[in-house]
Amino acid sequence: MLARLGFVARGIAYIVIGVIAVMLAFGVARHEPDRAGAIEAIADKPFGYLLLWILVIGFLALAVWRFVQAAEKRLNLTEGHRVMALLCGIAYAIAFYSVLVFVVHGTKPASDDSAARDYTAQVLSLDGGRVLVACAGIVLVAIGIVMAVRGFSAEFTRHLRMGWMSRGTQDVVVRLGQAGYVARAVIVVGIGIAALDAAITYNAARAEGVDGVLRSFAQTPFGPWLLVLVALGLIAFGILSFFEAKWRRTLGGVPV
Repeated sequence: MLARLGFVARGIAYIVIGVIAVMLAFGVARHEPDRAGAIEAIADKPFGYLLLWILVIGFLALAVWRFVQAAEKRLNLTEGHRVMALLCGIAYAIAFYSVLVFVVHGTKPASDDSAARDYTAQVLSLDGGRVLVACAGIVLVAIGIVMAVRGFSAEFTRHLRMGWMSRGTQDVVVRLGQAGYVARAVIVVGIGIAALDAAITYNAARAEGVDGVLRSFAQTPFGPWLLVLVALGLIAFGILSFFEAKWRRTLGGVPV
């Protein structure tokens, strides 16, 4: 049940980031379209801190769920799934800590852009740092491609009790998932390409996080409309998370 609350928290976060990105496309955003910006945007609203506490509990629950998946071999089809569960658990643990620190101490998390550049600079300063950053970029691009394929093929539906839904709900879930996974894939590929650029140019300033990649979309020949499409995809993934909170398949009470 805690993990299902976590899906709701994830949905809130993605929807807020997506809305900020839409506002950014039209030049009216007050916050950065990343985790730090979403936390600030939520805090500014009535009952915002109540929502942030829900995010704290939800992200902690998702982190624990993913770590349990990584630890229990029977909950995974392959060793690759266990590794992915571990990486997701670490990501959710970081999100949990960021929101908790903001709620308790009022400390704003660093933007994704500044964090990406700081970490890249540290790695580039090491022997063989350029190779490490380049490898990280290649891995991110590969992950993004896998996410896109997963979205287009609707492979994500195998985790859901699709038979419990009406035909109309099934269609909605598939479309939301396809839009959401492709939007996330585009962002991950963008971050990976930026990392490769930083490695090739030996310039940590070329690295980008979620906010930097989203802003770069508005500077393409398609103008702000590409950013709007990606932002709507993030909102779609957030809504999909609410469906997952209800229909995610379970095994022994633990969503798989």
